[in-house]
Amino acid sequence: MTHAITPLAFKPSRLDGLSAKLVSSHYVNNYGGAVRRLNAIEARLAALDLAAEPGFVVNGIAREALIAHNSMVLHEVHFDGLGGTGAPGGAVADALARDFQGVERWQRAFAAMGKALAGGSGWVILAWSRRANRLVNQWAADHAHVLADAEPILALDMYEHAYHQDFGADAGRYVDTVLRNLHWGRISARYEMARARRTVSPAAAGVPVEAVLADRESVLLVDVRLPDDYAASGLRMPGVAWHDPSRVEEWGRHLSRGRRVVVSCVYGFEVSLEAAAALRRLGFDADILSGGLAAWRAAGGPVEPI
Repeated sequence: MTHAITPLAFKPSRLDGLSAKLVSSHYVNNYGGAVRRLNAIEARLAALDLAAEPGFVVNGIAREALIAHNSMVLHEVHFDGLGGTGAPGGAVADALARDFQGVERWQRAFAAMGKALAGGSGWVILAWSRRANRLVNQWAADHAHVLADAEPILALDMYEHAYHQDFGADAGRYVDTVLRNLHWGRISARYEMARARRTVSPAAAGVPVEAVLADRESVLLVDVRLPDDYAASGLRMPGVAWHDPSRVEEWGRHLSRGRRVVVSCVYGFEVSLEAAAALRRLGFDADILSGGLAAWRAAGGPVEPI
């Protein structure tokens, strides 16, 4: 597959404070160079039998492919965000206000991360995190540092090639200049597309462990691990009674009805699901502890010896 150059969406000569010479050099040499390098690497990869190559060759070419690919994509996001003069508006402005407690606060944080990279190299990226379900500012020391679950919405190139011709070592002035040239229409469109994409999330049925840890008294926790699992672990959640899940119809009738019942097995699969269903048939407001005892321990929940 040959990667094509993405055209600029603006005329460099119309930017405020960024020279056409700087932008053109950046686009042709650095962005174009990344695309050409990636195409050359992928052509070389197609001709290699990696299984027959020594490890250092495989590692080297795989690393270079990653760097070139990310450089290509981040440069495209960087240039796509330029060419405007207005303040953030629309859905992305609402999202920035929600996720950063205000657009101005987001801008100060984003600019500060860029200025902190002065004299070094890297990127500052505004990205949509599917895992966190929010916009995040991401620092990156190089092209290989990306937030694994995220899609870049805006990218600020902090390598010296992006600003040295116009600003010398004054990276801070470059950051401020880029921010007043952002095209929020295209940035907002990227945000909308990222939000519209959906990925398969890890199973999250039941009551999150964190909610129970934050308000332990709001639920009645019941341990319904299989007898062998209970005995083998030697541990339990403090103050949580264990009941044999095969006898839920017997002990379930004696549970207090004053609180929601949350049952936990080892991992939150069949055992607790069946126990919760049986309790609901008995008239309880019952659910499972998402992830069971394993998730409880992973979240730092306390345990004690049986």
